[in-house]
Amino acid sequence: MTLGILGGTFDPIHLGHLVIARAALDELALNRVLFLPDGDPPHKQPNVSKQDRLRMAQLACEGEPRFLISDMELRRPGRTYTVDTLLALQTMGEQDLVYLVGSDTLAQFPTWRTAERVAKLCRMAVVLRPGDDRAEVARLQDRMLTDYGLESRLLSTMGLTISSSMVREAVAQGQPIDHLVPAPVADYIKRHDLYRSAKFVT
Repeated sequence: MTLGILGGTFDPIHLGHLVIARAALDELALNRVLFLPDGDPPHKQPNVSKQDRLRMAQLACEGEPRFLISDMELRRPGRTYTVDTLLALQTMGEQDLVYLVGSDTLAQFPTWRTAERVAKLCRMAVVLRPGDDRAEVARLQDRMLTDYGLESRLLSTMGLTISSSMVREAVAQGQPIDHLVPAPVADYIKRHDLYRSAKFVT
């Protein structure tokens, strides 16, 4: 059984995240994709509570039995690091792990804590960002394989031009977000009055 892993602050989760997950399921024949909202990520400060981010992820994944949600990173005290999550999943019996990342995240891989260890624990599926050069990303993959032993596969599906910051900005400006997030997530944001302040963390 091959498990795909899609981590992120999901602040909020949006349609781009779901496109990545579905592309990985189809192109890599994954059995499941596990969505992992970050607890206390080292590079970002979430704008809303852990409970809100978890609930929005749950709402976004309803109706897709191959999408799973875990709060394991939200429950972990202190900073959350990928290596710790991968080790925890292995102790739970998950041995074939594929971490889903954007090409921008792959470029940052050398800055990751214990990058070499992460490379031994999982493979990666890489999603191109709009405007990326496929050949350049392929060269980056080769470099990560040479330098860290990181095996990766470049998906043919292109990522969407959607970001969580775009969603937050649209909400703060009173603009519709139905084209950016699943309908249940848009409804949750409205009902709980999330992201209405323009003074959010970018």
